Amino acid sequence: MPRATIMQNNQRFELQSCPDGYIVIRRMTYGEKLNRQDDMMNMQTSANPKDTEMRIQIMAKRVALQDFANLIIEHNLTDDNDLPLNFRNPADVNRLDPRVGDEIGQLIDKVNSFEEAGEVKNS
Repeated sequence: MPRATIMQNNQRFELQSCPDGYIVIRRMTYGEKLNRQDDMMNMQTSANPKDTEMRIQIMAKRVALQDFANLIIEHNLTDDNDLPLNFRNPADVNRLDPRVGDEIGQLIDKVNSFEEAGEVKNS
């Protein structure tokens, strides 16, 4: 029978935005992915459209911080004093060069998204 559950399948990536830097990303389970989507969509609306925009931005940042804390299981990235960054600490994530943060975010999405390789054949 075909296995449909997650196997510990971590992937290592060399970072283009940070020469000699690497990260190892853990694939999330489908339940984790659903929770992530719920967190992204969990917003309250108000009569003021600006309040809604702010709420969406806050949720996106919270989800990104959770991704960095829970899905990056290994890396060799340091701060200006050559101290290892702790991605469980939001302050360390916030200090990242935006190019590095964007690349890591894209890699997390790549590891945890399904992209169809070709046309679907119906039986």
